[in-house]
Amino acid sequence: MTGRAILLLAAYVIFFPPLFVLGPLAGLLIASRPATVREWAWIAVAVLWLAVSLWNPGGLATQTVHAWALFVTGAFVALMLSGRVRLVTGALLATVFGLGAATAWNWWLGTRWQEIQLAVAHSGWEFCRQLLQEGLLRAQRAESLRLYVNLLGDGVAVMAQLLPGMLVLAALPGLVLAWAWYHRIARRPMGLPAGRFAEFRFSDQLIWLVVLCVAALVLPLPARWVDLTGNLAIVIGGLYAARGAAILWGTLDGFPLLVLGVILVGVVFVLPVVLGGCFALGVADTWVDFRRRLAVADQRRE
Repeated sequence: MTGRAILLLAAYVIFFPPLFVLGPLAGLLIASRPATVREWAWIAVAVLWLAVSLWNPGGLATQTVHAWALFVTGAFVALMLSGRVRLVTGALLATVFGLGAATAWNWWLGTRWQEIQLAVAHSGWEFCRQLLQEGLLRAQRAESLRLYVNLLGDGVAVMAQLLPGMLVLAALPGLVLAWAWYHRIARRPMGLPAGRFAEFRFSDQLIWLVVLCVAALVLPLPARWVDLTGNLAIVIGGLYAARGAAILWGTLDGFPLLVLGVILVGVVFVLPVVLGGCFALGVADTWVDFRRRLAVADQRRE
């Protein structure tokens, strides 16, 4: 196991719901007929973590995330072990199936996405209120904390509106990590191993979806279509940001693990700027193909 792989897994578990990586990992290992202590140990850890996470059902928003994770896990395990789809395609199809299954499940229970979004917004505003109350107990921190809470509160409604897209973005890297670690852990893994993150790319034709989302911002559309294009935009934007990040990750091949850890910690403090830069780099790669140019430059140096 390389230090980079451990660093990426740790970063995901810290910033995203562990359900999206531990659930698929456990499902893949169980479906592959585990026979070693290492495989059973990882299954036990994943199942224990999942049991602790699911012990408290929480509110409507939390229940929806749990249901989404279970549907996505089942679809991803079935698709990938069939051997008929590639990793990125399988992850995308699994998240789309999870979205449809979670929507149908909530519909059957008599719940609509608007109610789930309201529950998410309520949870966010309640969190802001608690932060503000805690800050008021300490006069020296009250003003700075109030400004932070106001900014956080302004983004709560937007985050609730973009909940489906944000869940898709949270699930995709978790599924990719689960597949990569499955091939590291399983004694007899099925399917092809995941490629290097530095080589991540997708069809250049997806640029037309970026054009569509930009057009939707300037055209007068009904509110329902605005929500749909907003969620599509955040997913497409996340894919292009990941493409840009893959280009940057490939340039850091020779960096020591400690330096990479420091860089990742620093990125957290300027995350919006970094994401915007990665998105622009990913979009530009459609025409420039930075990795091909870098490879040609390396060959010339040799």
